[in-house]
Amino acid sequence: MSNEKFSSKGGFILASIGASVGLGNALRFPGLCAQYGGGAFLLIYVIALIVLGVPLLNAEIALGRRTGGGSPKCLASVLKERRKKLGKGLGWASCINSTFTALIYAGLAGWIIATAILIVPLSLSAGNLSKEEISGYFFNNVLSARNDGVIDGFSPIVAVCIVLAWVLMYFCLRGGAKTLSKSAKFTVIIPLVLLTCLAVRGLMYSNAPQALSVLFIPDFTKLSSPQLWLTALGQVFFSLSIVVGIMPVYGSYLPAGSNVFKCSAVIALADLSVSVLASVVLFTTLYGCGLEGSIGASGIITAFAIYPVAITRLFGDFAVLNGIVGVLFYSSLAMMAIQSAVSMLEAFLNPLSEEYSKPKKTIAKWVCLCGIPLTMLYSTTCAPVAVDVSDRFINFYNVLILGVAECLILGRNTTPQTLAEEINKFSKKLKMPARGFKISIKYLSPAVLSSLTLYEFLRLILNGLDYPLWLQLLFGWFLSLAVFGIPFILLRERRFRPRCHSERPQCHSERSEESPR
Repeated sequence: MSNEKFSSKGGFILASIGASVGLGNALRFPGLCAQYGGGAFLLIYVIALIVLGVPLLNAEIALGRRTGGGSPKCLASVLKERRKKLGKGLGWASCINSTFTALIYAGLAGWIIATAILIVPLSLSAGNLSKEEISGYFFNNVLSARNDGVIDGFSPIVAVCIVLAWVLMYFCLRGGAKTLSKSAKFTVIIPLVLLTCLAVRGLMYSNAPQALSVLFIPDFTKLSSPQLWLTALGQVFFSLSIVVGIMPVYGSYLPAGSNVFKCSAVIALADLSVSVLASVVLFTTLYGCGLEGSIGASGIITAFAIYPVAITRLFGDFAVLNGIVGVLFYSSLAMMAIQSAVSMLEAFLNPLSEEYSKPKKTIAKWVCLCGIPLTMLYSTTCAPVAVDVSDRFINFYNVLILGVAECLILGRNTTPQTLAEEINKFSKKLKMPARGFKISIKYLSPAVLSSLTLYEFLRLILNGLDYPLWLQLLFGWFLSLAVFGIPFILLRERRFRPRCHSERPQCHSERSEESPR
């Protein structure tokens, strides 16, 4: 079992909130609210969070605490001996998928850091620029982006910022559980404080009540849209960072005697609160700046095309103040991106370190060194295409498939019952209802995720993506095949195994003692 532990239950909760609260909460969630009727989307999301998200979050944390390992060990532990390799392979697929996601987040962190540097001169010159020029500044002037995937240049400032992001990520990873909880104090608390300040500023606009009514009052006519239901249900799984291998690792770091259900409830509540707070910031700010028609579902467009326009107009002609707020805002987004990437990498480093009995600090160093040249792609002219396609496959389609597989594994035989007992092990009054937990894990979650997966793949086949096939193959299908193919190839070759296995009669040290001299 892992010897690493969070120093306290509070450290675990803070680090877990840092893992679940990220760019999806600050950017994607508000955009989806805008696209799907504000209050209607929020209503479905809250119901799905309670019925589907919280039970699966509890299950992953409890499994991690019980086995003391990451996703490969956890999923293998609930299957019979002849099927353990399948569970282990799916666990490794989650870990590799999280690593690819971390590469995307590292690239986005570089974009955000570069924007934090450039937002001050952009604010100072905003008076001489049109709204369209400010909106297209990052993609047109900084990246010189192209939609055809051709690389004919790169941005030096973005490249340097990506390297800086990896350096920060390494220092967050090198110290293990203690460093994760310490870094979360900055990457969670500071963005939360700034979002609160921006929400207060947004509420001071005269048309703030109109923005809040759109956000919180449900448009019940939207409830007839199947896309609304599927998107809201899917966002729950993505937002809580479940089925991606993070929570089992964090659960293995949980101090003994901790109440899993109580911790999970706090994490879910914090995740929802940040999403709602970010939505208040987006809606009130954009309505106040006359940009309500610009709100869209894309978090990337929101961050790099819409928010710069709003920030440079936030305090009117006070350009310096606008610039300062812009630096603080994008610095907070960078913290969220880095913390999310660190959590994704931790999901891979922990089981890899245990599998090969190598110091995690050493593995973290080599992963970060290898990650730097790989993410230089995000400083080139094809960066937006690479991010859009790879994020859709890695962080959406793959997560759906992994979620279905994990729920089917966790729903087998008596697993839900034993997991409910593990969750309530140190609970006194506040407990997870065993029957409701079983229904959610065994029936509801697999059904919802399977429906969402089928719907999205049918839509992909019928409508395709707005990019050439070779771009989809290179940045999408190839990466997805790697996620699911690599673990099972390595397991088949019997390379993913500890140095001394119980299945062998003797390990190396025992043979060396008995061998003749």
